[in-house]
Amino acid sequence: MPKIQSSSTSVITNFLIVYGLCHALVDASCAFLLLGAVDVRSGLLSYIILYNALAFVLQVPLGWLLDKYEQPKLAAITGVLIVLAAWFFLRTPAFAIVLAGFGNALFHVGGGQIALNIDHQKAKYPGIFVAPGGVGLALGIYLATSPVKMYLFVFPAALLLFALLLLFTKVPAYSVPQNPVKKINYFVLVVVLLLLSIAIRSVVGLTVNFPWKSNVYLLVLLTAVVALGKAFGGILADKFGWMKTGIFGLLLALPLLSFGSSYVVLGVIGALVFNFTMPVTLVAISNTLPGKAGFSFGLTTLALFLGAVPTYTEYKGWFQVDWVILIFILFALLFFYFGLRTLLKQKKA
Repeated sequence: MPKIQSSSTSVITNFLIVYGLCHALVDASCAFLLLGAVDVRSGLLSYIILYNALAFVLQVPLGWLLDKYEQPKLAAITGVLIVLAAWFFLRTPAFAIVLAGFGNALFHVGGGQIALNIDHQKAKYPGIFVAPGGVGLALGIYLATSPVKMYLFVFPAALLLFALLLLFTKVPAYSVPQNPVKKINYFVLVVVLLLLSIAIRSVVGLTVNFPWKSNVYLLVLLTAVVALGKAFGGILADKFGWMKTGIFGLLLALPLLSFGSSYVVLGVIGALVFNFTMPVTLVAISNTLPGKAGFSFGLTTLALFLGAVPTYTEYKGWFQVDWVILIFILFALLFFYFGLRTLLKQKKA
């Protein structure tokens, strides 16, 4: 593996701040566009599925192309501009949503590729980059319920501003590992197990019931905690070990989300630790597929989408049953453990 080029702490920090805030803005803008700017009331669910399919699934082919042509900064800027373009087609909802989904996917995979490549042995950078997305999504959904239409102008202006900020933000220096994958069975096993863990966590995260989140302040708290779980999960994993941090998070979340989600304190702690594994699975898959950071990032979003599919069906309520949540988290833990254990054993070999 080529030696990774080093970047100053300030360059990395500036990248994480600008790209992280832009991540929140892009997700907020897309959510508001879908739920508050275009009229899709007659087929809202279909449009939500269309948008999510584009925003999540497209990251796989886009990531593969990005790994081939190595233009992540250009991809991120172009993604923001495409989301901006969607705002000029509000009278044609389907086209606006297609543009928003495509632009969202392109920005994510561009920023994600950079975050993963800063240091291939660190989970904190992709964790910090990904964390603000959930905050932005919640903000966009909340603002979509507001009667104030000024956001129709604020979001496009903010997107244009951040496209310029991305242009002038220096990308941390890195080199891309080109180690060939020697054992096909090994990498398939690791990737499949970790993607299964992600998909199951997606199901749980979207269906676990927090009855108290109807309180707007507690909803804000929950959203912030989920973001902090992703960010601190990477930091803790780098300090104490990927395996220890991930297993600890899922083990603690097991009883808290299965039987304690009705209580604010237990539910908040459960949501925090449940998200510790996100940056670990992301960087672990990237390590399994050297030189394919964009494709790896896309695979994780594909798993998130597949995990979300059951929540669009009439069986969503079944996934909210306590013992079902417990079994799902247990399987997520087992898949995570055996996938990561296989990767770590192979790296030592």
